[in-house]
Amino acid sequence: MMKQRLKTTLLILLVCGSIFQTAMLWTYHPSSESIEQEQVSFNEIDASKTVESNQLVNPELVVYSNGVEAYQTQIIGRTILNRIGASFDIGVLVLTDKASNIPLSKRSVEMIFPTPVTAAMLEELLGEKEIAMTEPIKRLYLLDYDGPILRLESATGRFKDFQLVGDETVLKRLFAYDKKKPMTKVELKGGDYTYVATATPRLEEVFVYDEVGQDPKPLDRIRSAFFTANTNVQQIKGRDGLDVLTDGVSVSTYDRDYNAYRFNTLSPNTQSTAVDYSTLVSYINIHGGWLDQVTQRSGFRYYFDQMSSQEEQQTAIFRLYLNRYPVFGEIGPLLEQPEFDLATIKMTFEENQIRSISRSMLRADRKLLLKETTLPTIEQTVKELEQADLMQDITGIRVGYSMTYKIATSRYALFEPAWFVKRDGEWSTVDQAIGNEG
Repeated sequence: MMKQRLKTTLLILLVCGSIFQTAMLWTYHPSSESIEQEQVSFNEIDASKTVESNQLVNPELVVYSNGVEAYQTQIIGRTILNRIGASFDIGVLVLTDKASNIPLSKRSVEMIFPTPVTAAMLEELLGEKEIAMTEPIKRLYLLDYDGPILRLESATGRFKDFQLVGDETVLKRLFAYDKKKPMTKVELKGGDYTYVATATPRLEEVFVYDEVGQDPKPLDRIRSAFFTANTNVQQIKGRDGLDVLTDGVSVSTYDRDYNAYRFNTLSPNTQSTAVDYSTLVSYINIHGGWLDQVTQRSGFRYYFDQMSSQEEQQTAIFRLYLNRYPVFGEIGPLLEQPEFDLATIKMTFEENQIRSISRSMLRADRKLLLKETTLPTIEQTVKELEQADLMQDITGIRVGYSMTYKIATSRYALFEPAWFVKRDGEWSTVDQAIGNEG
């Protein structure tokens, strides 16, 4: 009898518990407070993507010469310039059309810029404000002639010499060279010349996934860079894989296939000072920056490439580099332009107004090293160009990467090592120049 009562009591308790839980489920209302997620502010400049203007000048080619042989210096060009600026006071000697006043010494260090730089750009590298030279500078020499001499050579062949006064014990380090890295002098068109490493070039072929789908998405990045807090912006889904953001005055066209954009503005001139190199660098720093940290860690960065002018419009180019080698993309119609190199940042500007910027939004989160590629030596390459009767037209020669951007389910870019030559102001592979490649 007692056992039966216990069973009945337990059954009643179970039924009551079930009724209570059912009532709780029916009457419970979850809080509307959402789970806190990471918020990304698009209104602040990302310091990790900004650079100082002097970091974009690339004095990559620095050679020690004793008058007979040439070798690569032990320290890089940027460090040499920094140490000259920190260790010496610079005094002007003379400006001449010919270097007859100070002959080349038995030993010298020669720095050849990939493209001529302005005096202001060199001043930033030296940390000096003493270089009054109106013409672009294509070469810099460190001479040892009755004391250290800094010589600048302009793009037109004029020279300006500076006497260096200071700690001459630094010179030993500045003139240090690596005997294991000989350099070959290559004669170019018009009596010009350059130096190229004598050793056989060996570079890795690189495969990079372009992480288009990562947050923030490309259109969000463009909006934050150029249309921050602008309520008038409209998005127009265009044809041929293009998306457009516009506020009626400025327009940004994004190419979904190539993950690249072009921003144009028709806004009136508001800057009182003329646009110069520093203005261009600051503009990119403020408008989206250069490259994210992951892409930088993969070995990519931009360097100043060239400036040109046509009528009232001027153009500036910054080129992508991989592991300190220049990258040359396929040139073709892109972003409403007949010829655009995807491996560059192209800016157009007038006297006091930046008008457009075109660039890739490559994010190299995943990089694969496919294989090591051995290229022909500089001697073999020059011989091949001479046999094709092209050497007299060459104004530049260097090793770099050819970039091919593949459009597939996953976007990716292939970087292949090659020899490049410059003719009529344009770079191409040696195979393209001699007709072995389309």
